[in-house]
Amino acid sequence: MTHSFSKTTHGVQLDLRGVIPPMVTAFVPETEELAIDQIQEETEYLISTGVSAICVAGSTGEGQGMSEAEIETLNKTVVDQAAGRVRVIAGIIADSTIEATRKSRAAKRAGVHALQLTPPHYLWVPTVEGLIKHFNTIGDAVELPILIYNVIPWVDIDVYAMNEIIDNSPWVLGVKQSGGDMHKVADMMAVLHDRVPLTTGIDDLLYPTFALGVDGAITCMTAVFPKETMALYDLVQAGDHTSALAMHRRLLPVWRAIEGPGMTANAKFALELMGRKNGVARGPISGPDEALQQRIQTEMARAELI
Repeated sequence: MTHSFSKTTHGVQLDLRGVIPPMVTAFVPETEELAIDQIQEETEYLISTGVSAICVAGSTGEGQGMSEAEIETLNKTVVDQAAGRVRVIAGIIADSTIEATRKSRAAKRAGVHALQLTPPHYLWVPTVEGLIKHFNTIGDAVELPILIYNVIPWVDIDVYAMNEIIDNSPWVLGVKQSGGDMHKVADMMAVLHDRVPLTTGIDDLLYPTFALGVDGAITCMTAVFPKETMALYDLVQAGDHTSALAMHRRLLPVWRAIEGPGMTANAKFALELMGRKNGVARGPISGPDEALQQRIQTEMARAELI
């Protein structure tokens, strides 16, 4: 399935087709500092599976607590390892325009191709006008395509607000619709999809959002199980909904075991079961207890993932 989008900035469009894993960030267990060797290994693994691009320091990558220096180091590590084989999208999660701009500049220095930006979300809810100014300030500062990561529950950008932002923010060239709301995905597709690509961030609804025609997915499951989620995407593109539904039913219990407040640590436990060591999640997130470890292992075994 291909689309010709009308929205460009300086001739640039944002390609969100296929599976774009928001890779986990490996941290050294003793210090919780970046584990460069493991980050390189995970980057290489994801590229080997044939993913379309890699998203760095998103929610799955624990980007919310990273410094500017860490954002630059992490993204440069992935960019250098990728060596042009896939595009790299930098996740930027920040509570103010100035913080987001500083982190975006750090990502630009690292050589990324685009930004995945959440709206500012600490306590105060910005107006649509404030969001337009926010995205324009960042876009003008770094001159990179912006993918809005629409995930914050109390800064929920509805389809009308998103339409206004896209009309008035030249660097906003895509939307990642998360938050678990299928209604919003349907509305975004109906109103926005002729102008910008849309990708899903909803793990348990990968199949139905693919069936709706979203361009791709950036979700935790695509980072942990890139081969299986790419297979699901390809089945829908081929019109084989019987097999796609079977893949959905195979993967859903695994996601139900991984999701929750400790998702990043649970995902790393799942990765370790498959031999992909990525250290620990940063505190205060702690690893799964024995019961949850057993549940994750059981569901992955049932799904023939280990």
